[in-house]
Amino acid sequence: MDSVLRQHGMETRVPLNPADVRAVQFGTTRLKSGYDMDEVDAFLDIIEADIAQYADELQRSRESEAVLRTQLEQVQARLLVAERRIADLHEEAVRFQSVAAEPPTVVTAELQALLTSQPEAAAVLGSAQRTAEDIVRQAQIRADAVRAAMRLVLQDQLAALDRD
Repeated sequence: MDSVLRQHGMETRVPLNPADVRAVQFGTTRLKSGYDMDEVDAFLDIIEADIAQYADELQRSRESEAVLRTQLEQVQARLLVAERRIADLHEEAVRFQSVAAEPPTVVTAELQALLTSQPEAAAVLGSAQRTAEDIVRQAQIRADAVRAAMRLVLQDQLAALDRD
């Protein structure tokens, strides 16, 4: 086999490809002992087919890995955008809560007089405060759900990459 490798310029062993296997030619012998050329050719056909199959599988694996890496990058980018949006919503909710929680300082007496003289205004203000609290609560629940969903998607993608 070494002479065959040298004959094909392959003194140092490199991985074979199907063309290398196909190009190998064994010497013939005129003596009784020696290799049966049909058997050698049949064996080489098997080796060539196996190497071709392994090369195809390797290429498909590389392509799948590239697709998974691209998907992972997309999921990470979406997660980053979602986390930024969640942070923005959280800041907005905090600002809204602080504004809603602060009693008016300049018009306190005026507002109090209005609310006592017009019960409908007090009801509207109370309703507005409850609505604001509900909006803040729903925004926080939604932000938590988005964050959890994105983390699950990212974990699934990482697990898929680890399996491959």
